[in-house]
Amino acid sequence: MLDSEKLAIAAHLHVLLRRKTGRVTDTEWMAANTDYAAEIVRFARAKALEEGHPDLAEWALRLEQAMAEASRAPARPLAQAVRERLQQHAAPAPAPAAAGEGGSGFGPSSYGESGFAESTLEPGKPRSPRDPNAPRYVGGIR
Repeated sequence: MLDSEKLAIAAHLHVLLRRKTGRVTDTEWMAANTDYAAEIVRFARAKALEEGHPDLAEWALRLEQAMAEASRAPARPLAQAVRERLQQHAAPAPAPAAAGEGGSGFGPSSYGESGFAESTLEPGKPRSPRDPNAPRYVGGIR
């Protein structure tokens, strides 16, 4: 059964319970969680017997059947489903590129030089000492 069908059944039962018993339920959680749905089914059946609402019992049965059908379908783990999906659409992997001259393991860059000026801290050029009385950005962290 489609999730939208389970949600529709849960929404219908939600409206009936709200109108007839004053009970507010969470329709999305009811359609997704079998334990919550089972408790709502139990509550709806009890109220149907107590207060004589046959439509509550009917929709409780529909929800119970929908959740039983959903629990019979074996659920695949998400990681397995994703892996299978990726394997179906995977292109052959390109051959690894040879290491660059620097031996860093990275291939040559396909981008040109950035055009930004290099750092003002050139090798061998010492940094000027900071003035302790100059204002700081944050003011000093303690």
